[in-house]
Amino acid sequence: MKDYLTRGNIKPYWTDEYKQFEYTRQPIKQSEIETWRSWGYTHNTFSGVMYGQAGGKNPMPDWVWDVADSMGLYNPGVVFYKMSCMEVMPNHEDHFETYCRVFGVERADVYRGLLMLEDWKSGHYLEMANHAYVNWNAGDYYVWSSDVVHAASNIGPEPRWTLQITGTRHRADT
Repeated sequence: MKDYLTRGNIKPYWTDEYKQFEYTRQPIKQSEIETWRSWGYTHNTFSGVMYGQAGGKNPMPDWVWDVADSMGLYNPGVVFYKMSCMEVMPNHEDHFETYCRVFGVERADVYRGLLMLEDWKSGHYLEMANHAYVNWNAGDYYVWSSDVVHAASNIGPEPRWTLQITGTRHRADT
């Protein structure tokens, strides 16, 4: 596969309206949970909570589409993501099954972008391809290919807010 990773910064121009959205926890595959438990994780739940556009039922602020363009991601699917204290998402690769089905693309053509909505706070952590990331600024972003193993956690007292964008590096055929 590609094992692609890039970084950049978008000068923040968004409001904190995302903090008022109705977030929900999404299911995780049982096989992943079993793997993480075999590694010693004892959490009752994994990951944070999300507010996404699934089924078009959740309206999105207009600026998210500009962010996707700035990251070079086309055909975007967007999700706001909140990790509270002691929430973790151990090492994994994303599946992108729904995205691939909806857009008719192969997993190898899918990328994930992550926009840091706020400045880094103590206890916030991101890891991609065995590299740790902390001390980010609001507007820092990371884009990686579908084969990059990554993890995230929050052991700090304040929530970690991000915007997750799934897309391709080319426009879908119309």
